[in-house]
Amino acid sequence: MKLAIYDFDGTYINVQTLPFLYKLWKEQRINNRAYRKFWGKIMRRYLFHKFNLFGWNKQNFRANAMECTADLFRSVEINTLYQFLDIFYESIQPHISPTMKKQLIHDKEAGYHTVLLSGNYNIILNPFLQEGFDQVIGTDIQTEGGLLSAKEVDIIIHQKKSDVIKKHFPEADFSSSKAYADSDYDLPIFELVGKPVAVNPDPELLKLAKERGYHIIQTNEA
Repeated sequence: MKLAIYDFDGTYINVQTLPFLYKLWKEQRINNRAYRKFWGKIMRRYLFHKFNLFGWNKQNFRANAMECTADLFRSVEINTLYQFLDIFYESIQPHISPTMKKQLIHDKEAGYHTVLLSGNYNIILNPFLQEGFDQVIGTDIQTEGGLLSAKEVDIIIHQKKSDVIKKHFPEADFSSSKAYADSDYDLPIFELVGKPVAVNPDPELLKLAKERGYHIIQTNEA
């Protein structure tokens, strides 16, 4: 089996999930008190990350922001949350990259098993099976008793992305597989596959892509 692995934020979609999700949450007036509490936490830690304070780097900031969102989701009834996530899926449609949507079709026709991989929660990603992905893999938040809390979730980040792909697909032909991503944050996945593709790469990834000879796609769609 050969895989085509798609990053979510900044690759398959042209926006970052959490700012978009929180803005939509506020607009839908789901739970304003929870919005203010958890978005405030995220923004304070974003400033720590931006100014390199208290050891906050890109990796632990992103993980912590997603952890905060677990408690945001737990602040409402599960049916309310699922209704909101349906609205999220519909609202983000204009931000899906036309280039990557076409690439997904091409990869499926070429016999790749297509995977949408992200640190975002599985309940956020599951609707994107409708896009044609064979599989979506995200951070697990669901349990038989409901949703995990911020302290309980294990965010799929950095090296964990590579680990979870190898766990799901132990028999995959990684040398014939490809991966699409926009950030050096996804280097473990790029180093796993034989055909890494940098999509609208950030400066760090662009530099590495040129040094290592990665294929580069500039969509100019964001």
